[in-house]
Parts: sequence; C-alpha cells; structure tokens
Amino acid sequence: MPSKTSFPDLESLHRGIRQARAELPADVCLRHVKVLDVFAGEFVEIDVAWADGRIVGLGPGYQARESIDARGLYAVPGFIDAHVHIESSLMTPSRFAEAVLPCGTTSVIWDPHEIANVWGLDGIRWALAASEDLLLDVFVMVPSCVPSTSAALGLESSGANLTAADLAPFRGHPRVLGLAEMMNFPGLLNGDAEVLQKLLDFQGLRRDGHCPGLSGLDLNAYAMAGIHSCHESTSLSEAREKMMKGIHVLIREGSCAKDAAALVPLITPFSSAALALCSDDRNPLDILEDGHISSIIQIALRSGKNPEEVFRTASYGAARIYGLDDRGALAPGYWADLCLVRPQSGGWRHGFEIEAVYKRGRKIEAAMTTGQAPAIPRQSNLHLTAPTLEQLRIPASGSTAEVRVIGVIPRQILTHDERATLPVSAGDVQADPSRDVLKISVFERHHGSGSNATAFVRGFGIKTGAIATSINHDSHNLIGVGSSETAMIAAFRALMKIDGGIVVLSDAGELEVLPLPIAGLMTDASPKWVAERLRKLKELARSIGCVLEEPFLQLSFLALPVIPSLKITDRGLVDVHRFAKVPVVLEAEGKSQEIR
Repeated sequence: MPSKTSFPDLESLHRGIRQARAELPADVCLRHVKVLDVFAGEFVEIDVAWADGRIVGLGPGYQARESIDARGLYAVPGFIDAHVHIESSLMTPSRFAEAVLPCGTTSVIWDPHEIANVWGLDGIRWALAASEDLLLDVFVMVPSCVPSTSAALGLESSGANLTAADLAPFRGHPRVLGLAEMMNFPGLLNGDAEVLQKLLDFQGLRRDGHCPGLSGLDLNAYAMAGIHSCHESTSLSEAREKMMKGIHVLIREGSCAKDAAALVPLITPFSSAALALCSDDRNPLDILEDGHISSIIQIALRSGKNPEEVFRTASYGAARIYGLDDRGALAPGYWADLCLVRPQSGGWRHGFEIEAVYKRGRKIEAAMTTGQAPAIPRQSNLHLTAPTLEQLRIPASGSTAEVRVIGVIPRQILTHDERATLPVSAGDVQADPSRDVLKISVFERHHGSGSNATAFVRGFGIKTGAIATSINHDSHNLIGVGSSETAMIAAFRALMKIDGGIVVLSDAGELEVLPLPIAGLMTDASPKWVAERLRKLKELARSIGCVLEEPFLQLSFLALPVIPSLKITDRGLVDVHRFAKVPVVLEAEGKSQEIR
C-alpha cells in the first residue's frame, strides 16, 4: 500500500530534504493560507510549499518558482471517494476523472464488479489497465461476489462466475488494496468454503463489507471474519452498531441511495478519522449539478457540522481506513493533493466553494467540457433474441389474482414486499397503471440462455410508455418497466438496436436513448455529453409519468438480490430475507394487505 515519502532514488530523496530545509527553491508556495491540520483538527494560517508533487514544508522562509497569495482561502486535503463503481458513472475511468477532479476528488477506491459481472477476469484486467496513469489516483478492490449471490443458489445469471482461485493473483497488484464488498454475507455466516477462502486469500489487506440491516450476533460474526467497512447503513442506529463493532462506516450519497443526511450526525471530532465518504453509484448529471464527494461535504456543513471535522472525514478518514499513508493530510512528505476552498457567503453553515484543485501539485484546469458521442464499436453486448409479448405473460386462473409487488422506496435501493389483487384476462394477470402497479421484466443477455422473468412493481408512476436498460445490478441483464406490455417490448427492441444503454419511450413514439457501447455499461463520450443525454432521458421519463428522481439506477437496483426485501432477476422473483425465489402469484387463500 502507498507509504508516506517514498522516493525512486537517492538523488530525489536528497533533493527533497534540501527543499524542505529551504536550501533549494520549491515549485509552488501558497502564502498566508489557512491550512487544515488534520492531526490537531484545526485551521492554522501558514505558508505551504511543494515540489515534484509533494509537500516539502509548512512555515516561513520558502522560496518558490511560483508564489500564490492565498489570503482568505482555506487549504484542505483532496477528497477521497472510499467506495465507487466507476461503471455507474456511465463513463470510462479517464472521462470519470475529467468529471470529478474539478469537484475536488483526487483519489478514488474502485470496486469494478459491474464490468467483472459482464466480462469476468477480463473486466478486472481492463479496469486496472484503463485506470493506469491517470491524473486521478484510482485504487482497486477486487470484486468478491461475481455474481452477487452464490452460483449454487441459482438466483441470477451473470456474465461470469469468479472463484477464489480466479481472484487471488490480483492480490499482488500495486494498486489493489484488498477484497471488495462482501455482499454474500449469508454465505459468510453459513461457512461457505468459497466465500471463506476469498477472505483468507486477502488477509493482510482491506476487506470491504456490504451488510444492509445486519446486527447482533450475525454482525459480530461478520466483523470477526475480517470485514473492515460497510457503505450500506441507512440509519444512525445501524451505523453506530457497526462502528462500535469495528466496522468503519462509509457515508454514502449516490444518485439513487442517499444516506448522507441521515448519517452525518456520526461525524464528531473523535470519529472523523474513522469515517469516510463515498459516492457508490453517481451519474455525471448529478456530478455536474451537485458535485461528487463535495456534495456530501455540503450536506454535512449545512447540517451544522464543523468544517474541521467534515473535511477531515473527506480525506484523512478515508486515507487511514484504507492505508493510503501518502495522502489525506497537508504535511511534509504527503502528496500535494489539495483544494483551496472558502465558506459560502454567510459562513460554513451555508456550504463552501472550491477556488482551485491541485493534484500532485498540478492545478486542475479542465472542467466538464463539451464533446461528441463516439461511434459505437462493432461488437455485440446483448446476446439474446428480441423479447416477445408472450414472455411478459404472468399466468393465473380465475378473474383476479393476488400477487407480490416490489415496492420501490424513493432515494433508497431497499424495497418493500407488497401485495395487490389484479385482474386476469385470457389467463394473464394484468398490470394496473391507475394504481401504479406495473409489470417489470428481466432478460438474460450474456449467454443467450433465454432465461427471463416478469413480476410487478409499484413506485414508478409511468402512465404512457416504458423504460429499459442493460444496466441491471449486478449481473447486468436487460431490465424494463412500462405502462403496457406493448410499450415494454418496444423499449426492449430499441435497447437492442443500440446494443445496450438506456432507453425511454413514450406511447406517442418519442424516444430518447443513451448508447453505452462498452459492455452495455459505459461510453467514452465526454461527461458533458453524457450529462445532457441523461437530462433528456429524465425529461422524457417525467413526461410519461415517472415520479422518481433517478429512475434508471432505481430500476437497475431492483435486480440486485442481496438488498432487501423483494427483487427480480432473470431467474424469477427473489425474497432477499430468505435468499430464495418466490412465486409472483400467491395462493388464493393467502391473506394480504391490498395496495390502495
């Protein structure tokens, strides 16, 4: 793992010492800046000098090739995203860097399990290669759960199935920090040999957790196994129990899962070195409009938290949790990764503004620039025949049927397990858009197996059209929802025409698409272009009645069978609490609460 003040040779070490003693000039010196001392938890007005990308000293007496009067500004360490799926930005790593660096994010810790679920080991190799030599530092946690559940359970069809033996060779890579989120916590708790072998193989490195709602003795066992973090807490009580049991809490604010407002009370002078911030899944439109890790900092400051604690969490906390000993502080020997910031008019409780961002001493000049969509390469991401109306049928006898319904929770990836009584026509259970009970379907797209499933969902509000996407966490099959089977089939066919991406289609024939030619997950288009496409997609989604702020990620997460309560994969409807498939249509004598 990166260590403080590592030099390539004797000459550079000697030069650094002489620069620190002011015997040689530095490259840059910030004068009269208020520096966040993360070790004491206070701002101190002092000069900061750096050379060759590293801070050489604090204090008076430094000569530099460039002096900057930073009077009235505050210098804080560059922000660290402690857990991100770059694929969920819909951009390649280089384009993602272009988007987040101006927001003050200078390092990220990437779990590339999205691309691994599509391309397998080649996906992990691609992730490491594509994130090499960027100005943004990208560290990698090796995906632990591909697919997200044990293949033996048969709950989903992924593009790959990665074993402990597949993952172990990545342990020695210089940018690999450990094992990514262990979503299969039932396997861990029940002693699944494959799960336990993955944990053993990555002993001595970091092993991320993923355990929504886990508590009590089971949480003790999860921590005992070596899990060191979790980004899935949605309540203070859940997060505090994890902290008490030695599991670092990563406060998340993504495009879909928004937990920061609930969790920022965790930040205190004491805890700020043991907490971190993360985006998990955040799209370029939200980055453009609200920022990246900076958006969580804004939430915390506006809630009344002290800036010393918040900025410490955003940098020093993440660096300490992941053993990144060369960043997260502004002190001699650390990388010159920093943001110059100022409080908003009215003070820190109104938020902050970024004046400048420096990465290894280099000022970030590029903003989110305008670009054109790249040509779609000649490849095939979708290996399936076009879905048909017959495949969307849900058979039942009688005139009505009682069914399970996935209840969407806005701004969360958790769902409710609900019930509804629906009409049956010609042996097919019908959706009821007037009550916001719609059909939702998933089609396997990796192996041409023909596996597919249809169920019901409430919470989208769609009245006249459909949404479909090849982003389908975590196995990334096709998923779609709509006001009618006809609209859904039309959306799926439009999605196949662009070979993967996001599609919104109205009954009137209006169509918006975002092609994602790289594995059906990403594009190399500019952040600005992708953000504009997302804006148009959202506008059309609203026009067909969709009420969700982030409909596309919200739809995608309905296929993740490790997040309670009820989810759908290509294999069927999954009761996550039982880790078992359940029928859509309930027995006639079953008792339930009707959706009104």
